[in-house]
Amino acid sequence: MSRQFRSDDTDKWKYGFGTGSAGNGSINTSTDAPIDSACSGTSGTTSLTATNASFATGQLILIHQTRGTGAGNWELNKIASYSAGTITTVHSLCNTYTNSGASVAQVLVMTEYNNLTINSGQTLTAKAWNGTVGGIIAKFVKGTVQGVTNSIINLNGNVGNANGNPGVGIGFQGGYGQQGQAWSYYGEGTSGASAQGSNANANGNGGGASKATSSSNAGDSGAGGGNGTSGANAVCTAGNCGIAGTGGSTAGVAALTTMVFGGGASGGANGASESNGAGGGSAGGGICLIIAKNIDLTYLTINNKGGDGEASSWRRAGGGGGGSVLLKCQTATLGTNKIVATGGAGNGGGAGGAGRIHLDYKTSYTGTTNPTLDYTQDATLDYPSAGGAFLYNLC
Repeated sequence: MSRQFRSDDTDKWKYGFGTGSAGNGSINTSTDAPIDSACSGTSGTTSLTATNASFATGQLILIHQTRGTGAGNWELNKIASYSAGTITTVHSLCNTYTNSGASVAQVLVMTEYNNLTINSGQTLTAKAWNGTVGGIIAKFVKGTVQGVTNSIINLNGNVGNANGNPGVGIGFQGGYGQQGQAWSYYGEGTSGASAQGSNANANGNGGGASKATSSSNAGDSGAGGGNGTSGANAVCTAGNCGIAGTGGSTAGVAALTTMVFGGGASGGANGASESNGAGGGSAGGGICLIIAKNIDLTYLTINNKGGDGEASSWRRAGGGGGGSVLLKCQTATLGTNKIVATGGAGNGGGAGGAGRIHLDYKTSYTGTTNPTLDYTQDATLDYPSAGGAFLYNLC
């Protein structure tokens, strides 16, 4: 079962582009602060365990399995009521959402703007993923979302540093760099948190970098995180090399019916006698979901890149994977590469894989993106009538 405001949904989305109840949004530089919570619930039920006193009847929500079993599954729903740590939803859950062990799911309220403008020279930054919630910007706009000159929506992954500390936020965390004949840490990804080792951390994440061998100066750079394409493997940056780690594999799907964060990159690893720092891996990009009647990016850029590999240390870290951008609208003016979801540069480590960008539109779109836009024309992207039925004939 699916409820994603698509023509092939098995349970149709009845609320169009939202009610506009939040009025006209005028955004200055700020960090997004949605009402959110970790959550869990079972497919076919209307009960979602979630703790946040600000959840309220009538709010439209996004539910996302961010990590672990079913990672990337998501759906739209509406709150019927909230009481004592439990959301009762209007519609049965399409998927099972798990919040236990390596599996983390989250629910967030999607603000319902009438129109949304990012003001001139201002930046709206996603809340950083903290292992429980964050990493997602998700909005309904009944009218038009647009920017004024040099405005930005920012979901870029943060960069690790030369002292071995990883990039933390916006998407999956990078891995720590290590010295002294030890494995570096691979990046966080769809199957779990960062840990020491050389293998890729499932399908969205950078692999571990290297283990110094018995040779005192053996080490390797970090591997890149993945998403739409795989991250690059670690590379040898000196003549005496350790064991290279594996880049993160692909994740999600082109239409973003399954969508994930960019994978975190792994840190570098130095041998026991090396005095130079081993760089920390960079984080991946996040998730941007905008459902609006009109989207105009003439003066607005959406940045959702993986963090570049830290470049100042000898054993350099990998680049984070690019994030996911999903737009649903009637008309879209995208400009020229105003949406960027590329992987982070390797800078001596493995480069991050590209993210994914998909557009569902009803009437028309113009423009290009980086990486190349995947798109579908969909006549069902319309407002519902007062009675809940759509204004078009599904047959």
